Amino acid sequence: MTSDKGGADLAGAISRSPWFEGLPEKAHRRLVEAASVHHYQKSAYLYTIGEAGKDVYCILSGRVRLLLSSTVGQEYAVRDLEPEMWLGEQFIAHDFPTMIDARVLKRTTVAVIPRAVVLAIGDEHPLMYKNIFTHHMKRSRGIWRLLAGMAFYPLRSRLAGRLLALTEEHGLVSADGVSIDINMSQTDFAQLSLGSRQRVNKILSEWRESGVLDVQSNHYVIRNMDALREELELKDDD
Repeated sequence: MTSDKGGADLAGAISRSPWFEGLPEKAHRRLVEAASVHHYQKSAYLYTIGEAGKDVYCILSGRVRLLLSSTVGQEYAVRDLEPEMWLGEQFIAHDFPTMIDARVLKRTTVAVIPRAVVLAIGDEHPLMYKNIFTHHMKRSRGIWRLLAGMAFYPLRSRLAGRLLALTEEHGLVSADGVSIDINMSQTDFAQLSLGSRQRVNKILSEWRESGVLDVQSNHYVIRNMDALREELELKDDD
């Protein structure tokens, strides 16, 4: 990891942040001045389970995955975070150790702001706490949907749901279908859908053979969106 001071990109990310919306420009400048910009290589961690963090983070470029991990090495991806997404709000709320890993998926640049500075600005501008609470509750809705999928839906449905969500976030429409404009491996999908790589590979192969999707160098093209949506209701018989 390397670090330096932020510039225009950092100032823009803070001004557009849902956390700091409605705060005066002076507060935004204080955040910029307090921030440092860190560069992480693939597979590094912003923080890991058990840490009591002292900073909050804004992704300026790259991608970070939030993961739940077991003591025997199992991993479940809660979600992937993209540029101008913020994380570390749990460190603002309390000093308890975090229950989640934040792992870098590719070279990533992150703005790091000390928790103490954020708290001081929040004390002066309580609107910040309302903003963070609202943003956190919106993000929690997605987590509850994931938990429902884990509890009640088969792997085929969970995998279809993840693919459909990725088309909404990263989909590019073309004559061939809807391509997912990020690199995703079968291991990524196994983590995202809480299934083994072997079972995920089997389902993807079936969808490829039936014309639902195509895979080209870890990039996925959904050729039949309606068929993929129908998979949300199928029972898991593999």
